[in-house]
Amino acid sequence: MVLRRIVLAATAIIIAVIAASVYGGYNMLYTPQTSPSPSPSTSPSPSSSPVSTPMNSPEPSSTPSPTESPTSTPTPTATATPTPTPTPIVPQNITIVDGAGRNVTLTVPVNRIVSINDGLTEMLCALGVQDKIVGRDASSNMPASVLRIPVVGENSYMPNVELILELKPDVIFADSMLPYNTVAMSQLEAAGIPIFISDPVDPEPTKHSNLTVVDFSCNLLSKLATIVGGQNKADEYISYVQYYNNLVKQRLANLTQEQRPKVMLEWYAPYNTFVTPGLDQAGGINIAENQTVYAPVLSPEFVVEQNPAIIIRMSSSSNHNVTDFIAERDAIMSRPELTNVDAVKNGRVYICDWDIRGGISSVVGYLYWAKWCQPTLFADIDPNAVHAELYQKFFGTTVQGVFAYP
Repeated sequence: MVLRRIVLAATAIIIAVIAASVYGGYNMLYTPQTSPSPSPSTSPSPSSSPVSTPMNSPEPSSTPSPTESPTSTPTPTATATPTPTPTPIVPQNITIVDGAGRNVTLTVPVNRIVSINDGLTEMLCALGVQDKIVGRDASSNMPASVLRIPVVGENSYMPNVELILELKPDVIFADSMLPYNTVAMSQLEAAGIPIFISDPVDPEPTKHSNLTVVDFSCNLLSKLATIVGGQNKADEYISYVQYYNNLVKQRLANLTQEQRPKVMLEWYAPYNTFVTPGLDQAGGINIAENQTVYAPVLSPEFVVEQNPAIIIRMSSSSNHNVTDFIAERDAIMSRPELTNVDAVKNGRVYICDWDIRGGISSVVGYLYWAKWCQPTLFADIDPNAVHAELYQKFFGTTVQGVFAYP
């Protein structure tokens, strides 16, 4: 009996153990496991259980508390955007009227340029096409970066035709002196190279005109941009210089004739002058404005009789050294016949470099003339500072040397 009870008890224990094992295995196989809560030092991971989370939209198993480190988001891989194929520039023929009134037909865009005038070279550089200039004249030295471009002549009157033809330019820019060298002009034309002729400063001997040297430079720059490109730069330049152009016009608008000083303008040699509206536009009176020829030679007696209050001597200094300007001024101040002329007595004798009367720097010479003629009206204007700003703005460089004295 006792043995039977022991057997029954043992059997019951074995059955219980087996049942417990079966029940535990069932729980392990069919009961979902609870993910442990993330600790503050770890980033929460999305649950992998297929029971509680739809397969097509994984969600984090828990929302991290503010103390938890944010889950790092993988950096998405950028999808490469195909580079659009640039629209090819189709060459086209254009006809444009140059400064000599000639119809010039050429194919644009141009890629190879020869410029044999310093003012035109400077303007082309301001348009941002210096890299297209393959030849220059010896006087083209501004901005300084053009000095690495090969020289193909002294100036427009003395070009080296052979060198120019070797460069195979698409266009030649020259001033009005080139046609006077009929042999060189004929050879270049025979080669079929388009030649655009223009002086960088308006030579029109109009006594009174509203078209200033600045207006002329703006119009010329736009024409150049039509040929070589860079219209955005042309627009930027026009906006900059027209501010000063309009400022001068406004301040001189109500000036009476009595308030305008007499001015003798001289170039190249004593008493050589020329008729220009520039002095009128700067607030002065050109004592030669009633001369019957464009570039007369005045007699000393006529100058003394006119008694100019101001003398402006135009000069060309290759190195822009102040000693050149001082020497020219001293020579004028020492002329015996001018001893009693107001300009000499009052020390109002000025030297102006040609480089600031044409091209991109024409606004600088324009401001100097206005300041010399009407110092009170333009006491707040510093032409030298405008020159420096102009060069920094369009060439990213500084102006070297002297261009006006004193």
